Formats: sequence, structure tokens, C-alpha cells
Amino acid sequence: MDDFVFHHSLNPDEIATRYASIDIECNSIDPTNGQTVAIGIGLKDTVAGEQSVDILTLGGAMCDEETLIRRAFERINEFDPTALVTFNGREFDLDYLSGRLAILDSNQQIELHCEDNHIDLFVPRKQKADEQGIKWPSLEEVLEGHGLAIQPTHWRGEQLTNKRFGEELAPKYLQAITEDRTTTVDELERLIHQYVEGDIEANLVLYETDAGRR
Repeated sequence: MDDFVFHHSLNPDEIATRYASIDIECNSIDPTNGQTVAIGIGLKDTVAGEQSVDILTLGGAMCDEETLIRRAFERINEFDPTALVTFNGREFDLDYLSGRLAILDSNQQIELHCEDNHIDLFVPRKQKADEQGIKWPSLEEVLEGHGLAIQPTHWRGEQLTNKRFGEELAPKYLQAITEDRTTTVDELERLIHQYVEGDIEANLVLYETDAGRR
């Protein structure tokens, strides 16, 4: 894949010093027959030199998906970032959460305040790929194009991917929650934390790279 697809420079008005990132994991990419399993949150203040990554899980939200989403949005809103950074969050993560909230028919208004200034790092790379008629780059491929890498998470002797997460790990995790098998839940949540944390940290690193601060 050509290097020009990997590289992108943000416009000055897209460069924030206090921003948040979000990444979700689910058991199906279709919100009408799946549910949110985990939400990763990255909070960064480059002026203060502070960064934090939190992983919220369905089990930690008492198996209540609405509570999981609300807690994630509240955590970000409390940080009060000026921008939201994602990789394909426009067409997937936020769209998925919006679809799930509509299906859950929440009585509470649940909004992500910084969504108005959403910087999706995937969009310009997708546009470049479309112009050349080549495959859209994954987050891992973009990082590799910059000489960076995500520490892989392994499960059952193989690397955990988005596909394996949704088709294999998520169903086992949800079943363990339903059957109240706390040991299995704890074991799988450790994997979930490691996997989602890697994606959030990748979002933060890529944004800093696109902003010219790395």
C-alpha cells in the first residue's frame, strides 16, 4: 500500500490541546442485532502533560448497556474536551452507539458534547484510498506506515482481531455474564481491557502524529 495513504497533516483548526478519544467493541457490527460490550476512553491534555485511558465494560455496568454508554459519555463530558478524536468513529463507533440508544429507547437524554468537533482520522485516508481505487487502510496499517505498532493481544494462541472479538470472545463473555461465572468474566475482561486500551492509545498516538507533535 502506498505511503501517501498512511500520512495526513491536520489543519490548524483541527489541532486541539485537550481532547478525548472513544473506541467501542461489540458482538455484531449491526446495532439491530448486537450490543455494546466495551467502551474505551482516552483523555489527553497536552498543555498539562496529562493522559489517561479508561476501559468500561458491560459487566462493570451491571449488564446494563444504557448505563455503560451513559457512563462513557459522562466521563468524557466531565473532562470537557474541545475535540473528539476517533478512527472510523463517524461511520461506526458513534453511529453504532446512536443506533443502540434508539433501540434501548432511553428515557434520559444521553449526549456527547464534544461530538460537534469530531476529528475522524480515518476519513482523509479513506478518501485518498478511494481516489486511487485501493483498499482502505486499517489503524494497524496506518501505524505501521509511520513506523509505529500496537502491542497485540493474544487469546487462545492467536492474535485477537476485531473479527475474532465480535465472533468469538464477545459471545463467550456475554454467556459468562449470563451464567454468573465470575472467574471467566474476570479473565475475559482482562483481555478486553488490554485489547481496547491498545486501540485507544493508537488513536492518541496517531492524532499526535497527524498534528505534527511527534
